[in-house]
Amino acid sequence: MIQINRLFINTTWFCNMDCPRCYIPQDLRSDSASKLDTEYLIKILRYSGIDQSHKTVVMYMGGEPSVIGKKALKRYIKTVKSVLPKVRHTIVTNLFHLPNWLIELSINEFGGQIETTYANGKKQTLSGNEKRYQERFIKNLTTIIEAGVNCTVNVELNLETINAGVEAIIDVMKRTGANDWAFDFSIKFDEFNNNPVYDRFNHPILKSSTTLKEYWGFVNAIKQNKWVANKVRIASRQEGFNVFSKTGITINPNNTVTTNPLFSTMKALQYPNIESLNRSNLNLINQHQRRSVLRMTSCCSSCIEFDDCKGFSAHIPIQQDNLCAGGLTI
Repeated sequence: MIQINRLFINTTWFCNMDCPRCYIPQDLRSDSASKLDTEYLIKILRYSGIDQSHKTVVMYMGGEPSVIGKKALKRYIKTVKSVLPKVRHTIVTNLFHLPNWLIELSINEFGGQIETTYANGKKQTLSGNEKRYQERFIKNLTTIIEAGVNCTVNVELNLETINAGVEAIIDVMKRTGANDWAFDFSIKFDEFNNNPVYDRFNHPILKSSTTLKEYWGFVNAIKQNKWVANKVRIASRQEGFNVFSKTGITINPNNTVTTNPLFSTMKALQYPNIESLNRSNLNLINQHQRRSVLRMTSCCSSCIEFDDCKGFSAHIPIQQDNLCAGGLTI
């Protein structure tokens, strides 16, 4: 049996921001009543295939998980602990709002390690104000870092961020003191949600907002900066979203489960429980893993950098314009 060691818990799909390319459709992000049922959560957590050791990480997500409030979030944490007392906990928050209780939970419940998301464009308030978002994000990221919390910043490396330049990102690093960064491949989820298309493995066919050349040109320029090299950790390629090295399950507020959290609102990939997901005609977990392995077989298996890359993120092209997903010339 495949051991599940990453649990993404979508406490709600409601969000306090309006990012045009979010993987969650706007109608769901606007649903303030969206909230995960605790009894349903308990049923999923009792699945025998979940690794119950400290190696398993539970990530509280949304939408924006902080909008449900301290009491509700602590109730989810308590619920998970009642079934899986040894697992680790963390949160992915957009940091647009940073109440004192979230800093407290970050230290006491999340082991001083949380995650956030960022982009220098196409991230905005509910009224469409990008400048206001940037101001709030920098202020709150600085605050959480000064409180002694390590916050991994996952950058959606969209074209707007690339066009803003490398120095703009480095300036945020310097101003906030955040020294743990990852760069995610930007996807046009708005286009996919309007016209969803899947491959033979029932894996969504997603279009990127940048090319591999643009992505790696920017990331490599960041890595080669002397100040960054001495002060900042940039996530390795194998930490990118993929299902090759780790197995994860996403639990949704509409009482369904799926694999990758980026797929959480895709109705074709939602199942009422893990057992039905495994019994499905496509056996979603195994199919998505099989796809990740097969897409790498011909061009990755003999690569000397494979152990450091693992084929990178499974939802981006494996090859494009003589460049591979891991940033190497082919």
